[in-house]
Amino acid sequence: MKIRSTVLVLALSALLSACDETDAVAVRIHVRPDFSGTLSASALARPPEGASAPLQTHGVSWKSQVDLRCASGDFAKLSEVGLSDATLTAGEGEGGLCFVRLSLPRGPEVHWAKELVPLDALERKQVSSALDASGTNAEVGSTVKFEITLPTEAIGNGVAPRPRGTKVKAESNLVTLIVPVETALTAGDPIVWHVTWQK
Repeated sequence: MKIRSTVLVLALSALLSACDETDAVAVRIHVRPDFSGTLSASALARPPEGASAPLQTHGVSWKSQVDLRCASGDFAKLSEVGLSDATLTAGEGEGGLCFVRLSLPRGPEVHWAKELVPLDALERKQVSSALDASGTNAEVGSTVKFEITLPTEAIGNGVAPRPRGTKVKAESNLVTLIVPVETALTAGDPIVWHVTWQK
């Protein structure tokens, strides 16, 4: 399906100008010491049929369109948070060693990836130009970022197995996992992300 001819210019420019290409589609979790916290998510969406441009213009021939949906909310206990068909577990072990484990199923029918990026490969390629007109960030709209802000500095941050293109990173108490949509939709063992910190 060809993406229709409009771009969310203002909102996406403001969002992406200060971020990298992985920030368009993201799930962000902020964990407090008692395992309560906040969750925010941003996902791409096909615009409704006949959608108008986000800005009245003249002399512009729009060629790409995508909608960006964002939401945030609070949770009382991280271990009770559900994320589509992914499995999230969290808790505290002996000596105050805390953990989060996120298991992401893979395959053409997985829900979590399709809910965040409900576009086929051609549409994702077209979306890349809509989100970054310079064309320098080919991964825009083609990856999903999971980001967790921990109460204290991360001790461990790893993923197994690590399919091609999957990346993990830790900076003090901020840990991230980046998964290419194509990798998520390819059959294979679940991607399991392990994060630990000391209470």
